[in-house]
Amino acid sequence: MFQFISPHSSANIAEQAIQTFKSHFKAGLASVHPDFPIAEWDHLLDQAFITLNLLHSSRCNPKLSAYAYLFGNFDFNKTPLAPPGTKNTIHSKPEQQVIWDPNGKVGWYIGPSTNHYRCMKCFLPLTQTEGDTDTFMLIPHNIPIPAVKIDGFYTRPHQISLHY
Repeated sequence: MFQFISPHSSANIAEQAIQTFKSHFKAGLASVHPDFPIAEWDHLLDQAFITLNLLHSSRCNPKLSAYAYLFGNFDFNKTPLAPPGTKNTIHSKPEQQVIWDPNGKVGWYIGPSTNHYRCMKCFLPLTQTEGDTDTFMLIPHNIPIPAVKIDGFYTRPHQISLHY
């Protein structure tokens, strides 16, 4: 049996899921470091799927997240998460580097390494490759909080007091 629903109807569950993912992914893209190579957006998809399923409850068992229902509990100690597109320095092991090479390479955090213990997946712009690393240092950046204009004055959302 088929049920026809208009494409932008709120009753269409698939359309709602697509819009939810698009909003979640765009929010992640808005928080990447300003120097992140935006052409590499597709490397951020794995983390977007994981985080969205961690936040979304399962339809079969609403007491569990969608991720827990499908894959079991997510172990944050085993698989650390960071904001997508965070700049980092990846330490090069002594046996992997030439004598006068620098001890680290600049890269971008693109998601957790689910197959390795306490590792992260990084994109290296120098070689245009992604790899797993266990020794890294994240270099966070400041994300400005948007200002709101009220009565001709700009203010931050946390400074707004509403009186009813």
